[in-house]
Amino acid sequence: MKIFGTTGAPGRALAALTGSALLAGLLVTPAAAAPAALPESAPPTTTVNGELCTDEPVWFHGGGSRATLTWGSTFEEPTPATALMYTIVRPDGVVVDRWPAAIEGGVASLTRDLPADHDTVYTLETRLRVDGELAEEPVASCRFGIRQPPSVSTVPVLGEEAVYVAGEPRGGVGVPGRFLVNHTRGGDAVTVEYALTGSTTRPTAWETVPAPGAGPLTVPVVPTVSGTRYLHVRGVDRYGVPGPVTRRTLRVAAAGEAEPTPPAVTLADVEDTTPGDGRIPVTATLTEDLGGWPMGDLVVLYQGHELGRAAMTAQAQTVPLEQALLGTGFRDVTVEYRQFEGAPLVTTTARLCGGDCAFSGGRATITALGGVRLDPNLKAEVSGFSPAPTSYEYEWLSAGKLVATETDDNPYYLSLPRDEKHTLTLRVTATGPRMVPKTVSTSVVIGDRPEPQVCATGKAVGTSWSDSYGFCRPHGVAEVGDPGSGDALEMITAHPWPAGYSFSEGEPAAGDPILPDYWFAMKGYVQGRGWQGLQRKGDVHYIGSVGENRRLEAFRIDDGGVLAPYYDVWYRAWVPKHGWLGWAKNGENAGTVGYGYRIEAVQVRLLPHGTSPSASGTGAAPFYEKATQDQVTVEPWMRPVGWRKLVHGGSTAGLTDTSQRLNAVRVHVKGRSDSGSVQVAAKVEGDGWRSYVGDSKVAGTFHASNRTSAYKMRLTGEMAKQYDIYYRVHVAGKGWLGWARNGSGAGTESYSYRNTAVQVVLVKKGERALMSGYDRPAYLR
Repeated sequence: MKIFGTTGAPGRALAALTGSALLAGLLVTPAAAAPAALPESAPPTTTVNGELCTDEPVWFHGGGSRATLTWGSTFEEPTPATALMYTIVRPDGVVVDRWPAAIEGGVASLTRDLPADHDTVYTLETRLRVDGELAEEPVASCRFGIRQPPSVSTVPVLGEEAVYVAGEPRGGVGVPGRFLVNHTRGGDAVTVEYALTGSTTRPTAWETVPAPGAGPLTVPVVPTVSGTRYLHVRGVDRYGVPGPVTRRTLRVAAAGEAEPTPPAVTLADVEDTTPGDGRIPVTATLTEDLGGWPMGDLVVLYQGHELGRAAMTAQAQTVPLEQALLGTGFRDVTVEYRQFEGAPLVTTTARLCGGDCAFSGGRATITALGGVRLDPNLKAEVSGFSPAPTSYEYEWLSAGKLVATETDDNPYYLSLPRDEKHTLTLRVTATGPRMVPKTVSTSVVIGDRPEPQVCATGKAVGTSWSDSYGFCRPHGVAEVGDPGSGDALEMITAHPWPAGYSFSEGEPAAGDPILPDYWFAMKGYVQGRGWQGLQRKGDVHYIGSVGENRRLEAFRIDDGGVLAPYYDVWYRAWVPKHGWLGWAKNGENAGTVGYGYRIEAVQVRLLPHGTSPSASGTGAAPFYEKATQDQVTVEPWMRPVGWRKLVHGGSTAGLTDTSQRLNAVRVHVKGRSDSGSVQVAAKVEGDGWRSYVGDSKVAGTFHASNRTSAYKMRLTGEMAKQYDIYYRVHVAGKGWLGWARNGSGAGTESYSYRNTAVQVVLVKKGERALMSGYDRPAYLR
């Protein structure tokens, strides 16, 4: 007799194995359409697991869903065969598998562990292999059968005085419970053996319960001690063969420690996808005590009237209820559940909404790890609604104005500088099936947050990598490297702090523990490689290279992300022959390209939009590209030495530490692809501002004692459309004056000052103006 089962689990079909790898070494498939006749051989005696195999089936028991069998063949007379083939055939004639076995001393043997159907008779055919050829007809055949012992599982019976489970203490000493025994596969059990012990070891003594002729089978559980106990159960077939043991862990409560048994079934309102059909849906969910075995029937009642019923075939399923009987508003309904025929009737109650129901309670709170007034990473937390809503919608208002967010179901909010010193309001609307939406709100005044800072680290050529590069102390001006040390940086990394104030955009890679937008969006110019984007090593995103002895020559940090309207990112590089270059910002290039100069140090900072840092003391440009600056050359005439070495754009023409005087220059411009030239005017003692002279002409005086105190320069033709020309003068006792451009004066009004050097730089049209060191004027009056 079969034990009560929740599902009809059919026996697993015998798998068809190819056996090709085994055949390769022993058998050769005949090429001819009809195999040649083989020498006759007396049939062998065949056994299965030592039992003689004949036309009458010999039966064997498997181990659940498999059986381990040994086939043996013994030839009483000498045989010319060197191997044989065992073939297994199903009752319907389908060959399910075959295996070769070598014949040694007149004996062949083979052991295999196979999947096998319960209560099925198979035919074993034996074919000989002689001189490399396999016989078409078997030399012998016999039949054997497989019986699988019964496999069972257990489920606690709901509605008993105690429902014992593994997760929490229930019941107690002497408090009875009961378990339903389910048949899962294999043969039928005529009895069930069980034992309640304190060990996972297989019991030595069993209690026996006979299987009923019809209906379910249960085993009682009455603990005699508290703590963790183990229920062992197995089925026994009519041949007396026991099946595998199923074991269930139980926690028996000590006095006063028992946890209450949860409801057998819970009901919850769900959205009605077919309104107007006169029925409303609810979700019925079975208790987790059943361990994922759905079973039983339930009925939902209101004031004695049946609203709906269902046979539970899943852990949770939708049950339609008659709306007319339920009405509108909240209704307390009764749920009757019976696990199986003969099980106790379990009754529970549930509150459902028939329509137009109102939430009660409800509260919204704005939270942040660092305090809502100063931490920009805010979160909405909601509590106190009854019944529990199925969804929330969030709205954020800054100074009374609605702030657009990506989605209205996201409780997180990044508070930007626009919120500072304003009231930030959170509105949360709770919704649920057939519920009237309810909105609650809360407000907080956002404080004047500290300005964002920068974390930056780097690695010099020849130094070791550290996984801690992503973690650093933030600074108002973050500096990396050692200016003037001669050590070349090969890698730098930087990110804003707090990290929620990020400039970078983009989706995080799958599995990233640190998001890409934790870092600035950067690019670096690497020796021998050129411009490259962010690289990654471990959790660190960086620009440059690691361990390749390649210097970093230039870089840029692109502006973007949520802070772009409020802050600018400024950065500069320290390079030989220039020292600290000027400040670049928001994606401008910093450093040099084409000169082979190393970057020895960098600085990065964030400043509110519209403000700027003090210019570098050197007053240098932020970036020099050799291909651009080589388009201009300057040749200085120094009194009393005469003409000195010609230099290219960006370099110093003349001397900054000398008693000589710069009294004339010759400037030449030759565009790589653009036509045009340069014109220069000089302010000469006794003449004042002289007229502009053309390309490569002398501006100033070198054959008279008149002093030259200032210059003007301007481009012509296509060069004037593509570039601005910047120039500045070095004055003894004053240093470098500020930058002039495109025809404005650079130098001094008075001839008593002594000019000693000049620099000329080409800047592409549209790029930001160069910053003058110490905010000095270009023309000193």
